[in-house]
Amino acid sequence: DGKGNINLTIDPRHRGSNVIRVITDDPLDVTTNYIVCIEGLHARPIYRMTTPGTILDRFVSAKPLGVILDRQQQATTYRLFSPRATQVWLCIYTSAWFRSRDMPATRIPPAERYPMWKDPTDGVWEISLLGLDTGKYYSFNIAGPKGDGESFDPRAQVGDPYARAAAHAHNNTIVIDPERTNRWFGGWNDADFRRPAAQDLVIYEMHIRDMTIHPSSGVPPPLRGKYAGLLATRGKSTGLDHLKWLGVNALELLPVAEFSNGENEYNWGYAPVYYFAPEASYALHPLQGSQYYEFKNLINQLHQEGFAVILDVVFNHVGSPNIFYFIDKKYFFRLTPDFRFLNFSGCGNDLRTEAPMMRRLIVDNILYWMQEFHVDGFRFDLAELVDMQTMLAVRDAARAVDPGIILISEPWSFRGDQRQQLTGTGWSAWNGDFRHAVREFVMGGNNRGRLKKYIFGSLDLWAADPLQPINYLESHDDMVLADELCTRPDRNGRFLQENDVRANRLAATILFTSLGIPMLGEGQEFLRSKMGRNNTYNLGDRYNAIRWDDRERPLAAETMQYYRGLIRMRLSPQGRSFRLRKRPPPDYYRWIEPPDTPALGYVVNARRNFPGNAFVVLLNADAEPVTFSVPFPPGTWKKISDGKRVDLRGLAGLSTLQGGQVIPVTIEGLGSAIFMDGFEAPGRAER
Repeated sequence: DGKGNINLTIDPRHRGSNVIRVITDDPLDVTTNYIVCIEGLHARPIYRMTTPGTILDRFVSAKPLGVILDRQQQATTYRLFSPRATQVWLCIYTSAWFRSRDMPATRIPPAERYPMWKDPTDGVWEISLLGLDTGKYYSFNIAGPKGDGESFDPRAQVGDPYARAAAHAHNNTIVIDPERTNRWFGGWNDADFRRPAAQDLVIYEMHIRDMTIHPSSGVPPPLRGKYAGLLATRGKSTGLDHLKWLGVNALELLPVAEFSNGENEYNWGYAPVYYFAPEASYALHPLQGSQYYEFKNLINQLHQEGFAVILDVVFNHVGSPNIFYFIDKKYFFRLTPDFRFLNFSGCGNDLRTEAPMMRRLIVDNILYWMQEFHVDGFRFDLAELVDMQTMLAVRDAARAVDPGIILISEPWSFRGDQRQQLTGTGWSAWNGDFRHAVREFVMGGNNRGRLKKYIFGSLDLWAADPLQPINYLESHDDMVLADELCTRPDRNGRFLQENDVRANRLAATILFTSLGIPMLGEGQEFLRSKMGRNNTYNLGDRYNAIRWDDRERPLAAETMQYYRGLIRMRLSPQGRSFRLRKRPPPDYYRWIEPPDTPALGYVVNARRNFPGNAFVVLLNADAEPVTFSVPFPPGTWKKISDGKRVDLRGLAGLSTLQGGQVIPVTIEGLGSAIFMDGFEAPGRAER
C-alpha cells in the first residue's frame, strides 16, 4: 500500500503455520464432503477434511444406545450413533448368517428391513418395533457420503457396537434380555465376596481357552476351551483347584469381548469387534446368545471361589470385521492427511478415543462390565493410545460406582509411554522395566543400581506409591520366563538345566519381596515353556495350551511349591512389610552390595515402624558362592527360605540368629535366602 505493508499471500505450496479461518454463510451439512479452493488456481484444493474434528464433536447424545427392551410398552428400540450417515436400515434375521461352523459362510437376506429415523440434534438413528425381540438376530445397513476416504457401504451388514452378544465376530448380533435367568445363569449369589485390598493383590494373567484346551486339564472334550470348562476343573487339581492351591487372589483374563479369531490366529482376544459381547467361541450355545449368561455365571462362580476378576480391554484399535469403519471411519479413527489409518498400535488402526461418543462408548463399556457382570477391575491394553482425558473419565465414572475398582494401564505403544502422566492418578501400570531389570540381573548382568529402583517400587522413577507398579516377570507377550532363562541355543524351556531353574526361583524371590503389586503369567510357577517361541498369538494350541501334566516334572514340582511359599509369605501378617499402600521413607529398604559381583541384599522394615516383620533378602546371581556381610537389626531371626523352600516357622534344622550385629552369610551360586525376625530367643518360652 506504499507504506511498507505487504498483503498476506495464500500460497498452496506454503507449509508454514498460518491458519485460515473460513466462515460460511450457511451451516455445513455434515453428510457432505467439502473442499476449500482458491479462485484463480483452477479450483485447486488447499485443504481436505481428514478428520471432521470439532464439526462432528458437537454431536453428543446421552440416550441409551444399542437395544432397549421396554417391558411396560412391550416394544424394542434400536439406536445407532452415526451423524454423517444419510440413511440407516435395521435388518432382522430369522437365523444366523453361518449355518454351521463346518460349512462355508452362507449369508442370508434379512427377513425384515426397516428404515430408521435420525435425530438431527445428536446424530442418533433409531426405530421402535412392537414386541420384545429377545433372541432375534439383527444388523444395520448404513449409507453415507461418497468421496475421498469414505467407507460407507449400504450393502454391508454392520453389527451393533453396543450388542450384548454376537453369534460370531463375523456374524449377526443378537438381542439379549439382561434381566433374564436361565439354565446358563441362575442369578447372582456373590454378595459375600470381598475383593482383596489393592496392596494384597496377587494377580494371575490367564487365557480362557489356554487353561483347559489341553487333555491334561481333565476337562471333558465338549467343555475344553470354554467358560464352562474353567469351572469344570474344580475337583481335578487343575485350573481353579490349582490356582486356589497356589494362593493367587485375582485373575486377569485376556480379552473376552467378541474378537476376530481363527483356529490358530485367535490373537488371545486382542482384535476386538464387539466391546459389549462376551466371546462366542467360549460358549456352549453361541447362536442362542448363551455367552452373555455363561460369562455372568463364570464370574459369579469365581467370586464364590474367592477370586477377583480383572478384564483385559482393548480400546486402542479394533479387529475385523471393522464395524466402526462402516459406521463412520472419519469419526472413529485417527487418520493421515490422505485418509489412511494411523497405526501406532501396530494392529492396523488407532481409535480416536478423544471423540466424545467414542469416549462415551469406552466409559459405558467399563460401567457395563461392572454393573451387569460384577467385574472387579480392568487392564487397558496399549493405553498410551487412549487419550488422558478418557483415562480420567473412566477412573471417575468407575469409582463413582465402585471406589475400590482396580484400574491398570499397559502404559506404552509404538508412539510413546504414559507412565509419568499416570503418576498420582489412581491408575496402576504394568512395569515392563521391572521384568527387564530382573531378567538381566539373574542372568549375571551388572545392573544392580537400576534393579534397586524397581525393587523399591519404582518410587524414585515414576510411581507415586507402591500401588502403581504392576511388577511381573512374564506375560502373554514375548518369551515366557522359563524360555528366556534357558541356556540352550534354541531356548526350549521344556529341557531346563538345574541352573536355569535356580535363576527362575531367584527372579521369583525378587518379584515377591519388592514393593508393587505382583503378577504371574499362566503356568509360570511350574516352568511353563512355549518351546522357545516368542509372541505366540498366532501359533494356536500347540504352543499356548497349558500342559497341566508338566507340573509332574521334578524341577517343576519343586519350583511350583516355592512360588506357593513365596505367595503365602507375602500374604501373611508378617509379609505386610511388602504390601504397602503409601510411599515409605528411603531407608525402608537398606541395601547390601558385595563388591565386584552380581549380588544384592536388602533389609526391609528394619525399624519395624510399619506393619509386618523385618526381613533380610539375599540374592546371588553369580555362578559362584558369595558371602554377604549382613547388618541384622536387633531381634531374633530365622532363615525362612533357602531359594528352594519357604517356611514361615523357619527352615527345619536351622538355629536362630541374634541380631544387632553384622553376620557373614554365604549364598550359593544362583541362590537366595530370606531371613525374618520376630522369633523367640533360645531358652525363652514360646508365646
